[in-house]
Amino acid sequence: MKSLDQQLTIFVKLPIVKLVVLAIFAWSALVGYSLDWNISNLQDEQAKLAISAAKSNWDKDQAFRQWATKHGGVYVQPTERTPPNPYLAHLDRRDVVTTEGMKLTLMNPAYMLRQMTTEFEDTYGVKGKITGKITLNPVNKPDAWELAAIERFENEQVTEVLEQAVIDGAPYMRYMKPMYMKKECELCHGVLGFKAGDLRGGVSVSIPMTPYLNAANETSRSMVITHIMVWLSGSVGFVAFGLYARRRHIERSALLARLEHGALYDALTGLPNRFLFSDRLNVSMARQARDRSHLFAVCFVDLDRFKNLNDSYGHATGDQLLKEVSARFSKVLRPSDTVARMGGDEFTFLLDGISKSQEAYQIAERILHSVETPFEIGGQSLKVGASIGICLGDRKYQSPEEILRDADTAMYRAKYLGKGRIDIFEPEMHAEVARTTRIEHDLHVVLEQNELSIHYQPIVSLNTNRVEGFEALLRWRHPLLGNIPPDQFIPIAEGSDVIQHIGQWVLEKACRQVDIWNRLHAKETKFFISVNLSARQVSHLNFINVVQETLERVGFDPAYLHCEVTETLLINDQVTTRDNMARLRELGVQLSADDFGKGYSSLNYLQDFSFNTLKIDKQFVQGMGTQGKDKRLVSSIMRLAKDFGLSVVAEGNETREQMENLRRLNCRWVQGYYFCPPLPVDGINRLLKTDARLRAETLLAMNPGACENITSKAG
Repeated sequence: MKSLDQQLTIFVKLPIVKLVVLAIFAWSALVGYSLDWNISNLQDEQAKLAISAAKSNWDKDQAFRQWATKHGGVYVQPTERTPPNPYLAHLDRRDVVTTEGMKLTLMNPAYMLRQMTTEFEDTYGVKGKITGKITLNPVNKPDAWELAAIERFENEQVTEVLEQAVIDGAPYMRYMKPMYMKKECELCHGVLGFKAGDLRGGVSVSIPMTPYLNAANETSRSMVITHIMVWLSGSVGFVAFGLYARRRHIERSALLARLEHGALYDALTGLPNRFLFSDRLNVSMARQARDRSHLFAVCFVDLDRFKNLNDSYGHATGDQLLKEVSARFSKVLRPSDTVARMGGDEFTFLLDGISKSQEAYQIAERILHSVETPFEIGGQSLKVGASIGICLGDRKYQSPEEILRDADTAMYRAKYLGKGRIDIFEPEMHAEVARTTRIEHDLHVVLEQNELSIHYQPIVSLNTNRVEGFEALLRWRHPLLGNIPPDQFIPIAEGSDVIQHIGQWVLEKACRQVDIWNRLHAKETKFFISVNLSARQVSHLNFINVVQETLERVGFDPAYLHCEVTETLLINDQVTTRDNMARLRELGVQLSADDFGKGYSSLNYLQDFSFNTLKIDKQFVQGMGTQGKDKRLVSSIMRLAKDFGLSVVAEGNETREQMENLRRLNCRWVQGYYFCPPLPVDGINRLLKTDARLRAETLLAMNPGACENITSKAG
């Protein structure tokens, strides 16, 4: 089975050359026929002219002969040219003398005609003759042609004979009509035994054909030249038309090739598109159906953080990045493999003819490593990662779409588990995908359905031993799926613009709630509120306007708003994020570096962004009592914060020992299950009614779960 692109390469070209040759051949035949017809017609016309001349001359001779016969002849003075005719000696009146004594001799019609035709022949080359089988003068004896004509007059009783013949090597048109004895002729020719009405012989005329043939040849040459010019013009026209048709054919072929390429290849990267990839995958499936030993796999690749980069640097940079990524992916391939762009930042690999399933994983690792090196685009160093899902070819699959679906499922699993990793499809993933799909769909209506809520976890000052602020933690109670943890639905929300709406809702609702508590309960100092910001929020161009409008609408003091961002976000997103962070500080908003120590912990980003607070990740806080290295790490972070003039919040405080260690390290704020878990608004209201200042002792007294070994699940 040949793939679609292989079938399209079997391209039958239009036989323009053959058509042109055939047209020239037909044109040549037509022009040749025209030339032959014209030359033949010319020869016929010349022959007709010669015949007409012969008949005209014969009529002239006959008219003269008849005139002379009616007059009995003409008497002339005997001269060297007209001596007395010896063949008329039997006539007693052949010679006469006039009364004046002038001697005259008789020229009978035949004699006169012979004299005239002789002079006419000498002058014009036209031969004329009166002849018969029996003649008085031997000169009038018929030649072979004339004799044959006379015999035809006798035997066939034809009225005339007309033929082309050769006389003395020259072509002539010969014409002869029979001559019958008349009463007037008996005087001279009666001695020969003829009487009136007898066939005497004939009168012939011979017209030289050379002038006619020369004229015909001259005209023929003109015709040949004219026909050659016409033939050349037509042939050049056919060739020109062939070249034009060929050029148009090439243009149409090129256009068709572009259309075919556009239908089968991605316009941006030049890689095969979904349609062509599916076709090649179908070929591999058919081959596996015939040969059980044939192994193949499909890798579904999605670029991590591409949307953020595209939003931050613009689509032109994003498009160039996709081209660079495609070029690197192409270098990873084996000759038998195929890489395609499915759309957006999604790519698929067909690993055809692998020796074992482990080989697919090894190739996927090479794909993953190919994008680790940053891309230099437009003077910017951009770093992206990739998440890869692998689906091994199996005879159970009935269509390419099923394999792509499962490879896509494995890819989403890899992305969900932390990105920048590889996962192989397993059947149980379908349930996870169904759940994820349901979450993704319902997130778009979650605000309208009023299913979201905010829990607030107190942030306790170790200096004053009372609550000075809260962290707003988003919660979602799904009507069918129950409570969905934030770490499940927030990454999904960040994959679309729905995070913008949710983030704005959280910001306004948290600020409005804390403003209520401040007006009702805060006498000396106000509570601050910490709100987590997603990468997609901070990198949005309109983010600052949203924050400013929300604060103005609620009437909330920006100094009591702490915005928490992760260091990973700041490292991955550049221009827009830097501008938005700087503008937040200008508004008076406090900035917190969330989960410090968990990511890259680059000192550069502490210098580039004017933070107010570092927030130590809970895994280091919870390890302080058991692992000395975590205690040393927290101590180092505390010293680093002091050097940069930053306050510190330690999250995940679950035991008294942890709290005391943090107090000894001069940590300003702590939060965790030791003091209070995240509570809904009603829970915080009950605490405030009990103790408006929310002292630590009150929290501990009202928190029955506070003990030395609480397994924290704080958001």
